[in-house]
Amino acid sequence: MSNVRMLLAGVALATLAAPALAGFNDKNPITATVTGATPTGYPRTMVEGLNAVVRDVYPGSSISFKPNSPGGGVLSVSEGQADFTATATGTEIRLANEGKFPFKAPLKGKFSMAMMLWESQYIHVMMTKAWADANGIRSFADIAAKKPRMRLAINRPDNPQTTIGGPYEMMKAHGFTIDDIQKWGGSYVLGNSSIGLDALLDDKADVYMNIRSLGDSLIKDVASKRPLLWIDDDPAKVKQAAAAFDFDVAMIPKGTYPFMEKDYPTIRQWNALVVSAKTPDEVVYKYVKAVAENQDRVQKIGGSIKVFTTAGMVHNPGNLPFHPGALRYYKEKGMIK
Repeated sequence: MSNVRMLLAGVALATLAAPALAGFNDKNPITATVTGATPTGYPRTMVEGLNAVVRDVYPGSSISFKPNSPGGGVLSVSEGQADFTATATGTEIRLANEGKFPFKAPLKGKFSMAMMLWESQYIHVMMTKAWADANGIRSFADIAAKKPRMRLAINRPDNPQTTIGGPYEMMKAHGFTIDDIQKWGGSYVLGNSSIGLDALLDDKADVYMNIRSLGDSLIKDVASKRPLLWIDDDPAKVKQAAAAFDFDVAMIPKGTYPFMEKDYPTIRQWNALVVSAKTPDEVVYKYVKAVAENQDRVQKIGGSIKVFTTAGMVHNPGNLPFHPGALRYYKEKGMIK
């Protein structure tokens, strides 16, 4: 009997001495693939900047970049073809969870939240002054009422955040859809925001709807060569449109662009780092920790992420479950109770 007691006591002591979770507070390297960004341009610069931070904190880590679109990034992590995607907004997250276009099946449970990166992505809606004057247009309400023929520069619908999650909902709030543009005799210039701005400048488009940073220098340059106007809207209608994908309404201040003579409402989107359910806890924990503890360096990447804050990483407007590795770090630091 004494041997049994000694054995049980030994097991109890071993249990008390063992940590509840394996420790990740080391400098061992990790391996991860980050996707969601285009091969060139700011999104790639942002991703490579984040990856560099992680490599420096965990020397020897293999953090690779895999080009993709925002929607394609969510699909890739859901299928385990990448670990993180860095361009997920409320649009991609909701459409993926529900299995709506451009996704072919529900992906709920196959990806989760790692961190909020920024909440300062603005839908820009502009028109040439010549077209606006010729058709008597100053607002979305005018467009809905007059149904003017327009050449619309807008992104492809397989880039949901710049289309389905923004301009499409703004149109819907006024009772018309993207399909009505052609019914009114109009046409589309489909492509990214730079392609759309080139179309405005070259007189191949009358109206522009896409995402840009506030005070964008390219927009100012186009406006200096071809007069532009902002398309006005009712803040209540914008709020209705923004709520469809858990976004907010923002007022763009007068003077942000030379042609803005007052404040204008628009949709302000957020952008999150989303992670595959298949990615190990240690990889997520260390990636999150590296970014969280280097706020100044992350901000210096510039562009949209210059407003990044460690405190804001846990903001989760889409209520997407946090990955266990991310949640562990946030709880350790008291950022989530």
